[in-house]
Amino acid sequence: MTNPSELQAIVDAAHRAGAAECGKGRVASYIPALAEADPAQFGLAVRTVDGAAAEAGDVGRTFTFQSVSKVFALCHALAAHGAGVFDGMSVEPSGDAFHSIVRLEEEQGRPRNPYINAGAIMVSGLLPGETPDEKAGGLQAFLSGICDGEAFPVDEAVYRSESATGYRNRALANFMKHYGRIEDPRRAVETYFRQCSITLTARRLARLGLFLANRGVDPVTGDRIVAEGANRTVVALMAMCGLYDEVGRFAVNVGVPAKSGVSGAILAVVPGRMSIAAFGPALGPKGNSIAGMTALTHLSEGLGLSLWG
Repeated sequence: MTNPSELQAIVDAAHRAGAAECGKGRVASYIPALAEADPAQFGLAVRTVDGAAAEAGDVGRTFTFQSVSKVFALCHALAAHGAGVFDGMSVEPSGDAFHSIVRLEEEQGRPRNPYINAGAIMVSGLLPGETPDEKAGGLQAFLSGICDGEAFPVDEAVYRSESATGYRNRALANFMKHYGRIEDPRRAVETYFRQCSITLTARRLARLGLFLANRGVDPVTGDRIVAEGANRTVVALMAMCGLYDEVGRFAVNVGVPAKSGVSGAILAVVPGRMSIAAFGPALGPKGNSIAGMTALTHLSEGLGLSLWG
């Protein structure tokens, strides 16, 4: 069993280490609404599969999902369509920037994986529902069903900001349409913008991630959220593709599956043990929370989390 006081002490130390790094990063600005974030904010929350919890800092501060939403959209799509989700995409690391167009053209509109933007847009188009509002609303209901009925509203200002500036994502969608990979590029990309604009906190994100650490079963309720094989796919892809161009360094320094987003969120999953959520909008040069990356390194060392020994 996890010792709660020992866990809290390690989380407190990791939070202090992360918070000390905030001044070295910059908030995302290519989505104008995200440029308003306070770079000094940092929260860290841990939930274990055996019921322990520890948190420090700004764990109740609201932020938008951004690319961390890709994990849960994939889970929702897999629950609806099964392995057919991967008929139009691969499960390989891309080796390119998350919004790369070059490889998508070279590979005839087939995304490398569902965590780069092209693959995530394809997944968004597969979510149940007819309109972007219905598709994103279904994802919100999926999240609410996991997290004790709590609401996950869309930040409409962030959505409008993303939609108004999302030309590159529309280009990705149109490339995929050209090669017959998706049906409706406008619907897929607007759904993607809405899902990225869903709001939550680090505390809620850690709670949401518990089923991923428990083979697809929520250890709090005992409910199966996704099939075990689907859960394995989602988590394995986090390990290979979840940290943009910093996934290799993260594997060496932290050694657990994780997914990050440019709002400053990181969700890390330690299979069989815990879910970890960090939020710090000051980003490093690769687009990941600089405080979150530092804190997760300290947590991995303090708790012996690395899957690679």
